[in-house]
Amino acid sequence: MHGTLSARRSISATTLAFVLAFEACGGGGPASPDDATGSGPPVQVVLFTHIEDNTPAGRLGDAQNRLAYVNLRTRLLAMARLAKRYDATWSLQPDWKILLAALAYEDATLRAGTGGLNLFRFLRDSLGVAIDPHSHENGYNYTDVAHLLDSLGVGGSTVIGGHIWDPALPLFQRWDRFRVPVAGLRYPAARWRGDILMGSGTPNHTNDPIVSGVWRPKDRNHYWEDDPAGNIAAIGQWRNGVAGVRELAGLYRAGTVGAGCMLTASLHVTPSTLMGAGGIGELESTFLKPLAALRDSAQARLTDFTSLVGAWRSTFGAKACLYRP
Repeated sequence: MHGTLSARRSISATTLAFVLAFEACGGGGPASPDDATGSGPPVQVVLFTHIEDNTPAGRLGDAQNRLAYVNLRTRLLAMARLAKRYDATWSLQPDWKILLAALAYEDATLRAGTGGLNLFRFLRDSLGVAIDPHSHENGYNYTDVAHLLDSLGVGGSTVIGGHIWDPALPLFQRWDRFRVPVAGLRYPAARWRGDILMGSGTPNHTNDPIVSGVWRPKDRNHYWEDDPAGNIAAIGQWRNGVAGVRELAGLYRAGTVGAGCMLTASLHVTPSTLMGAGGIGELESTFLKPLAALRDSAQARLTDFTSLVGAWRSTFGAKACLYRP
């Protein structure tokens, strides 16, 4: 076995029960309804893009900023249409700046090309894009971003689109504050509570954990332990893009991970790739074609973070399972 299914690498008496439950996923877990071939259920894969708080470039209201927004808008639509052509779900997670730009620039001229809808409404309602809040909490927190999504008519997601799991973070950045609704900074009357964590990052992504699966972190000091009573679920992001998805599918086939354990991977379509000269073609060959092939061979399911957690609850019985190499 090349990895372990566990809540922590260091096992103490207080965590042994959790670890034993996780280890049970390794070989003899109950078969999933999707496990019709004996090769394991499909790996749950989310293709996503973060739009950061410096995008679009320039000062809001300037001609340069509007042009940057329009150019990015064109590429986002192209990406969404590509994903739809492959019948693949794509999750877009914007920070505050592009949302304010949309509120400022989505006039009748721009909306004429998107059925009279603003960009985000068209992406979600016509092209099937999942839209979640993303925030670096630099002046605008997650609740502010969720409020701006509401203002554009695309609110409702409870996905916390990226977080740092480090327990040493300042209080205002800790993920567990979402145990209860959080007030906005720019819009203090707004309230929002996220209950799905994706990312589990480290500062500047210098030492991100390699983990696949879904669990409910117990608390900030016991992040890798599942708390069945917890009201926030975390999704492991895994590694190595499409090759990593193939690796996870191989774990099912080899029996290293049992069919009762949901394995997960999230693949980042970066804005720099999206905006590159050959961006759309590169994304098709790098992500969409190989992922569609994995889906068509029942090795992967292309989904979004909300639907993934829904399937974890309905199909896998909300059974916490982490795979860490």
